[in-house]
Amino acid sequence: MLTHIAYGQKMEVVYRSKTDSLQNFYLSLLPAGVPKGLLLILPGFATTPSEILKETNLPQLASDSGYAVIIPLLVNYEVVDTLNLVQSRLQTLIPEVIGKYGIPPNRFILGGHSLGGHQALFYAEQAIKMNLPQVVKPNLVFGVDPPLDMKRLWTTFSYNRRINFSKVSVEESTYFMNQMEKLYGGKPAQKPAAYEQYSSFYRDAAEGGNIKYLRHIPVRLYCDPDINWVIENRRGAYEYMNASDLSAAISQLRLLGNQSAELMICLGKGYLPDGRRHPHAFSMLDANEFIVWINASLPKN
Repeated sequence: MLTHIAYGQKMEVVYRSKTDSLQNFYLSLLPAGVPKGLLLILPGFATTPSEILKETNLPQLASDSGYAVIIPLLVNYEVVDTLNLVQSRLQTLIPEVIGKYGIPPNRFILGGHSLGGHQALFYAEQAIKMNLPQVVKPNLVFGVDPPLDMKRLWTTFSYNRRINFSKVSVEESTYFMNQMEKLYGGKPAQKPAAYEQYSSFYRDAAEGGNIKYLRHIPVRLYCDPDINWVIENRRGAYEYMNASDLSAAISQLRLLGNQSAELMICLGKGYLPDGRRHPHAFSMLDANEFIVWINASLPKN
């Protein structure tokens, strides 16, 4: 464990395995006083906890506002997670840090960026579905431009490869299509049930598939749907953007009666740490407004 103290706060890196420093560890930012809640942020694919601190000011601001912040790296992404280690490790990590840092009950916010946002929603859905006392349910859930529908994501990757316009997109699409075939046992046409099972929202399923389990919990999904950027840089279209999943998921939750499900449009707000414009960047989220939301939405103990 490495500890750094600054401005009344404490930052720790905690390794949960004594023999592996490349995965299953977390970075914590602790407030000066007793935490008033827990914010757990799951990074995007191949993003480290320390990189999250450069992508968004949310962890620092949340800690300044009295929340304990946990940013884990649960799985070495060079290994295909066929054992679903992300979910099983989340199930043990969450009660572990709640006990360790003295988090009050019913004050747990879970979310993430990109793939991490999908993983956060999927965890929440499965926790509510299982309804087991040892699997802690979050009180609020959020995602920053996550893909939710794995079949739609496959379609997007297939399109990127077919048009062969952006080298970055083609390489990313090829990599993830190979990963998805290993994870789900084949292509969507071959294994439709697997793609539905592991999607946090599935537009072809009744009630949106797994998203139906979030009908009674506040949900926020953030996107920067800059279609002109996508056309110019990727030759993409609306139907291939994560925003298509997010808007459909929020509509489905509203149909199910969840008036606390919100689509947060952050047009023009996404920038990478080096200053480049990118509509997938974590920075689209307004951290100050987010803190106002969680303060107002969490149960009052």
